[in-house]
Amino acid sequence: MKILHTYCLNYNIGDYYLGIGVKNLLRQHLNVDLISETNLQGTIFNEYFIKNVLNKKYDLLVIGGGGIIHGAHWPNGWFWLIKEELIKQIDIPFIVYGVGNNYFKDEGGIPSIGRAHLKSTIESASYFSVRNDGSSERFEEQMGFSVPSIPDPGFHINLNKNYQCNESEPFILIQLANDKPEHRFGAEETRQKFIGNMRVVVKTLAKKYKVIFTPHVYEDISIGHEISNGISNTMTWDFAKYAFDNCAESLGFYQNAEFVLAMRGHGQIIPIAFNTPVISLENHPKHSGLMNKLGLGEYNIPINKIDYSMSLLELIEKLLVNKEEYLDKLIEINKVLLTESNKAFNEIRLSLAKR
Repeated sequence: MKILHTYCLNYNIGDYYLGIGVKNLLRQHLNVDLISETNLQGTIFNEYFIKNVLNKKYDLLVIGGGGIIHGAHWPNGWFWLIKEELIKQIDIPFIVYGVGNNYFKDEGGIPSIGRAHLKSTIESASYFSVRNDGSSERFEEQMGFSVPSIPDPGFHINLNKNYQCNESEPFILIQLANDKPEHRFGAEETRQKFIGNMRVVVKTLAKKYKVIFTPHVYEDISIGHEISNGISNTMTWDFAKYAFDNCAESLGFYQNAEFVLAMRGHGQIIPIAFNTPVISLENHPKHSGLMNKLGLGEYNIPINKIDYSMSLLELIEKLLVNKEEYLDKLIEINKVLLTESNKAFNEIRLSLAKR
């Protein structure tokens, strides 16, 4: 089977992480001859591309995962660049796998053009699913019907794989988001307050651990620098060293960290995949949604919480006191997630066999 995998490239390291997970699952469950990839945020599925590339050269199109149900400014209200009337010209089967409804609360949900386009996509897809971060509830509320919810493919980044890390002293990771600040923080005053609170936390943590900031998009670099400025025993990833096609080189950090503080979905998902404890710094419904779905809601903290620095330090202390229990819970969570993903692929194989 020749597969074309289209997902988000060239912006967010987290999207590359989930891409590895998708390919791990495809190779485990399907008879794969090759997997090619193309950028969902740049590839226009026009008549020429559908007829002369997709239908001629491939046997299966895989769309996702990632938070691709987002962007009211996009032509179709989500990331797939195909005119609604052209979807039925795709002769090969296609699946939409573990995607996220990423609209922020203040964005008003999926616009009408997006709802219409998504309905046409689902009608033609062999399989359509959203990821397990509360997207299913948000999708049903905004679309009026439900679709399957499955584990984000990023949870399977470690499937039959191991990653190296050269750090020798105990370290923690802090993964912060600095793009879309108007949605994440609301106002610059709120952002500056968050930075001040995080400096208090980092000064405390740096006495015991090396603190490593892990930007997932280029805009994340600056907020790490603002927080760590003048604080010893801290560093920020060289973004160019780990970005995009080289993202696998960064995974050993998540696998070997003492724990992770994460402000992005894949900042949560990747450490969990490696049985590394994580505290979610919530600035989007998907963050608490994921932690609650996994039974880890007690380790989620909104970034606008009153007495934030004190509350976060107390939560970190709780994590450390209960770390063995947390680790045991992560092992069981990952067993369940793998079972659920295997079930999803059983359904995919059955659907493809009917074509």
